[in-house]
Amino acid sequence: MFWRFGGYANISTIDTLLEKPDVTLEELLDESDLIQELKSHNTKLIEFLREDAALEKLLEYVVAPKLEPVVSDDDDEHENKDKEKSKDKEKSVSASGPRIASEDEVAENEKKRNRYAYVAAEILSSDSWSLSAALLENQPLLRKFWDFLKLPAPLDPLQASYFTKVNEALLDKKTEEMLDLFKSLDNVVQNMLQHVDSPMVMDLLLKIISLEKAEGGQGIVDVRILTYFEIVPSN
Repeated sequence: MFWRFGGYANISTIDTLLEKPDVTLEELLDESDLIQELKSHNTKLIEFLREDAALEKLLEYVVAPKLEPVVSDDDDEHENKDKEKSKDKEKSVSASGPRIASEDEVAENEKKRNRYAYVAAEILSSDSWSLSAALLENQPLLRKFWDFLKLPAPLDPLQASYFTKVNEALLDKKTEEMLDLFKSLDNVVQNMLQHVDSPMVMDLLLKIISLEKAEGGQGIVDVRILTYFEIVPSN
């Protein structure tokens, strides 16, 4: 058969996209074979993803908040006045001012948010040492990522799970560097303990505590953590 002799060559969709000078991260995230290409150590893909702009967006997608429709005062007024009117009349009124997105649009955007969060977490927690190294080299991005814990409780459970997944993967591959980062974060203990009701955040905290005996982990067990878990008595 002629294809055995090079009649056809399998061209990756990802490689085709990366040939575009204006390719966006979102175009790649929409591709179903992105994770597989990453696992196959697609060099061109990894080089794109480890750029600062791409890493920043990936981290943002991991902890992106749930989309909430924003309703303006005009929208509220129209909704109250037009509630009993016919659909045609309602459309004519809504056309006179800004309106919120339809339920279908909100649902579609939320679906996309969830997909991007999932894929971003898979990318950042992958076994690519090159991506992990790029993340640890960009301390400002990681510090901003950890600001997720400054949000008031309760955290979005899905986003908390992705946040933990990425950080646990980094702790496994770059233990000493991540512990140094953890020690340097202001009020990180208080920020974590305010989310004691989040199982994923507590899993991350317990993993960090378990690294006390790891290289570079000395002193990571803050007395406030020990007191909370009743390992030492409080004053």
